[in-house]
Amino acid sequence: MTDFRELDEVKWKEYFLTDIFETIKRGKRLKKSDHISGNIPYISSTKMNNGCDGFLGNQKGVRKFRNCLTIANSGSVGSVFYHDYQFIASDHVTALVNSKLTKQQYLFIASRMSKIGEKYSFNREMNDERIQREKIQLPVGINGQPDYDYMEQYMKRMENKVIKK
Repeated sequence: MTDFRELDEVKWKEYFLTDIFETIKRGKRLKKSDHISGNIPYISSTKMNNGCDGFLGNQKGVRKFRNCLTIANSGSVGSVFYHDYQFIASDHVTALVNSKLTKQQYLFIASRMSKIGEKYSFNREMNDERIQREKIQLPVGINGQPDYDYMEQYMKRMENKVIKK
């Protein structure tokens, strides 16, 4: 059954990021001199191009992720992006993974996480300890858990509105 409720018609609850994501892992430091040109997106802390700061061919000494969010720890602190493709994560971003989430659910959560960055700046970066303490507001289901079905349906409705225009 399709859920047509708007955002102001659902109940909300705060959740720690650690309650939502099974893996929260920072990328790995890779000096510019160690970059090997290639075709794997290199995600760093830029707000531009979905966080992509180039393309690498490195296979060793890197952390690769796919189908997850990244949040910038420094630079454009708090910038959140969804990646449905394999990428190499720099040490300036943290990957947030939940293998059960769909693209639409990730996109909904990314939009809710955008407010996190307001607390941080160039002088106050987001470190691993701070990420563990971060909370976001999400729609809550009857069982007290995040209402992922609602998030999915809401984002699909928004996509359909854009397509119709």
